[in-house]
Amino acid sequence: MGFFKNIFTSKVPSTTKIDEIDYSKIDKNFFRSNYFSPRVPLLIKGGANGWPMIKNWTKDYIIDKYGEYKCTVISDSRPAHSKLKTNLADYFINHKGKSTLTLDFDPMKSVFFLKGLKFPNIYFSKKEIHRFFFYHSIKEAGTLPHVHRDAFNILRKGKKRWIMHDANQNISSVGFKLLKEAYVKYPPGTHAKDWFKKELNRVSKKVELFECYQTDMDIVYVPENYCHTVINISDEVLGIVVETLR
Repeated sequence: MGFFKNIFTSKVPSTTKIDEIDYSKIDKNFFRSNYFSPRVPLLIKGGANGWPMIKNWTKDYIIDKYGEYKCTVISDSRPAHSKLKTNLADYFINHKGKSTLTLDFDPMKSVFFLKGLKFPNIYFSKKEIHRFFFYHSIKEAGTLPHVHRDAFNILRKGKKRWIMHDANQNISSVGFKLLKEAYVKYPPGTHAKDWFKKELNRVSKKVELFECYQTDMDIVYVPENYCHTVINISDEVLGIVVETLR
């Protein structure tokens, strides 16, 4: 009897599926008018097909060609707070079971970065890029609720689960409050998997949540001031995030 009770009383969060469009069926004007301008999240299936990063960005290639590229070593889900620095070769060889997130504010001078992207593309131009991140991470790691500028998360390899909500203070005061609460409740040293277990259902009752699953070559568009929380489903994930100027 207890088994059936658990099935019917289990907590299932209420989420809205993020719009999903195949990259072959989207153009720049459509994306700008329907998603970028109104700040609507989007999952672009196969959005990075044909980009250089799809062919080249493997661990062996990165170690061989860009092993000296500086990065951080991360053990929690607040990567921006990591103070442990190394390079990508050392990270991949000597820090197994950890994650990394680089940050570069001068992407136009980064050969490593430019060799991963395709220009022109329908999402952003070179002049719109504000900064970028390279990331590699492990199963059940992720990122806790946070916001930033418009961003394009380009997944080279793996599978990730995304939860988002509007946290623009002028549009969603509740969403903004939930974001601030998350920063306090989940400081450096805490983990996204715990947020998914403890907070997802509660938050879903307070604000509209958007959800998607990202796989190889998909691009997730995250509008500016959209709070997002991510957890890795596959054994590892690897890709980049391009943050743009609106």
